[in-house]
Amino acid sequence: MLQLTVVCSSCAEETEAVVETLEDVEREVCPCGYSYVVLSVAEFEAVEMKGGEVIQLRRRAQRRLAA
Repeated sequence: MLQLTVVCSSCAEETEAVVETLEDVEREVCPCGYSYVVLSVAEFEAVEMKGGEVIQLRRRAQRRLAA
């Protein structure tokens, strides 16, 4: 599976999509009716976990940013 970041060729609406092949993107259209342009492609593997635990991370102390 591939995870894509796509943008509409007309209205510039950016979205993410998960597809089996790049050819599947050609069949998708934006709600405005125009086709998508692919911005980035990443391999995607769905993972299902059973069990485990949630670990809460500590917040960093607030720091002032340099001007």
